[in-house]
Amino acid sequence: MGRISGIWVVGVLLLLTACSAAPASIAESEHAGGLPVQAITATQDSSGRDLAYPFPTAGWLDGGASFAIVLAGSSSCPAFPSSIDVADAYTIKLGLDTRGGPACTADMAPRTYIIRTPSDIDSSRQVTLLFGETTVALPPL
Repeated sequence: MGRISGIWVVGVLLLLTACSAAPASIAESEHAGGLPVQAITATQDSSGRDLAYPFPTAGWLDGGASFAIVLAGSSSCPAFPSSIDVADAYTIKLGLDTRGGPACTADMAPRTYIIRTPSDIDSSRQVTLLFGETTVALPPL
């Protein structure tokens, strides 16, 4: 019985180690669905984006104290913001990661993340959010 208990303890420790190695979300909160109605967004441009899937999208909240981003993907393996870097006063780089898996559902579900605006961002001009190859503009406030 001692050997089985030892194996169980090692298994639990490995599980805890694997869980703690996963990146955490930098969002203050998150919810299923799109942007809050009070979000201030940029007007749609003629960027050629497929408007049937208008994600990612973003908007200012609380007078620029925070912003919301909407990402879409598998509801069982959602993408989430895992890091934030201020490139300059008008550019924010967000790192994205996913949770869940290894098997993910093949659906398209929007998920909104609320993120505190870094103090060195100037919202008086357009702010560009970069995630990988994707850019989203927040309008000047």
